[in-house]
Amino acid sequence: MEKKKHNETEKNKKRVKKTSIEKTEAWRIAEFDYAGIIAQGMIPLLSAPLTGPEKIEQLKEILKDCPEFYPALLEVGYRSIKEGKDKAGKRFIDKGLQSLKMHFSKKDLITAYYDTGSFLEDHFRFEMAIEYYNELEKIEKNKAEVYDYLSYCYVYLDDLDKAFEFQQKAIELCDSNNKFFCNMGWVELLRGNVDAAKTMLEKSLKLNPKDEVTKGNYEICKIMQKNKRLKNWEMFLLERIDYEYLEKLEDEDMTEYQRQIMIDNRNKLDAFKFDLLRNPRYTPTERYDIWFTLGYILNFIGGVCDESVFSYDDMATVECYFKSIMHKFIVKTGDIDEEIFNDVYTSLLEFYKFLAKRKVISQYKSMKNEMLKLKPELMEKMFRYNEIRHNDEYTKEEKAEIRGELFEGDDWWPFL
Repeated sequence: MEKKKHNETEKNKKRVKKTSIEKTEAWRIAEFDYAGIIAQGMIPLLSAPLTGPEKIEQLKEILKDCPEFYPALLEVGYRSIKEGKDKAGKRFIDKGLQSLKMHFSKKDLITAYYDTGSFLEDHFRFEMAIEYYNELEKIEKNKAEVYDYLSYCYVYLDDLDKAFEFQQKAIELCDSNNKFFCNMGWVELLRGNVDAAKTMLEKSLKLNPKDEVTKGNYEICKIMQKNKRLKNWEMFLLERIDYEYLEKLEDEDMTEYQRQIMIDNRNKLDAFKFDLLRNPRYTPTERYDIWFTLGYILNFIGGVCDESVFSYDDMATVECYFKSIMHKFIVKTGDIDEEIFNDVYTSLLEFYKFLAKRKVISQYKSMKNEMLKLKPELMEKMFRYNEIRHNDEYTKEEKAEIRGELFEGDDWWPFL
C-alpha cells in the first residue's frame, strides 16, 4: 500500500508543469525595463546619451531582480569587452548562454553562440571566439559551418596550418557548399599556394558561378600566377598601384578610376589589419580602437578632400593639410576628448608607418614630425572649443565668432 502511494505521488509530480521563465513577473518586468533602455538609446529625449559604463550599470540593475534575463547578461558581457574588461565580460556571456541552455530552445542557444562569435571576431577577440565555437561544435548539427568559422579565426591569429585544417574539415563534411571552397582558396593564397588556391576557387565557381567573392578572388589568383613576385595574399594587397594607368583612367573613365582607388584603399586597410593583429604593443581593445578610428578618420579625410576620391597612400595630402583636417574633425565630431584625439594620432601614425615599412610610401618621418609639432596646439584648441560649446554665457553668435578665430576659418569651409 505504501509503495502504491509513492507511485501516485511521483505521477502527480510529473503532471505539474514548470512555469516558463518568460511568464514570471520578474522576467516581464526585466523585458519592460530592457525595452526602455533600448528606446532611450534610440531617442535620448532631454538627456544626453548614456555612456558605455552607464548602460552597463542600468543593465546590472535589471539583473538584480531577474538574474537569468539573458538579453541583459549578454549585452553586459559585450559592453564589458568593449570597455576592455574581457574576464568580466566572459563571465556575463557564460551566464547568458547558461540561461538560454536552461530555459530556451537549442535553436535559440545556437543562434546566441553564432552572434557571440561574430561579436568577438568584430572586436578582435579571436581566441575567445574560438572557445565559444568549440562549445558550439558540441551542440550544432551543422559542424561544417562551425569549422568554417574556426578557420577564419585562426587566419587572423596567424596560424595558417590550423586554418587549413579546419577548412579541410568543413569541406570533408560538406562538399556542396561553394563558400567552403572559396574560403579554402583564400587560405591557400595566404599560405602562398597559388596553384592549390586556383583549384579550390574553380570548384567554388563550379558550384556557384555567380558568387562575387569567389569571382574576385579567382581574378586575384590569376594575377598572382602571372606575377611570381606576389608570393602570397598580403604581398598582393600591398602591390604598388599603377599610377600611369590611373592617370589614363582619370581622363577616360572616371567611374573605373574611382573604383580602382577604392579597391586599392581596401587592400591597404586589409593588409594593415593583419599587421595590427600581430602587433604585441597593443591589447585587443587598443587594436580594435585603432582599427575603428583609422576607418573613421580616413573616411573623414576623404569627405573633406576636394577630389573625386581620396587615395589612402596619398600621405602628402595628409601632411600638407593635417592642421585643417584636424580643425574640421574637432568641429564636426563634437565633444571630442583626449582619448579620441590620441586615437586619431595613433591610428594614422601606425597606418603610415606600416606602409612606409613595407615600402609602399616614403617620407613617413616628415609627416610624423609635422603631426607631432602641431599636436599641443591642436589639443589646446580642442579643450578650448569644448569649453565654449557648453558655456551658456556665450550667445550663438559669440560662439561662432570664437570658433572661427580658433580654427582659422576651417570650421565652415567644407573642403581643404
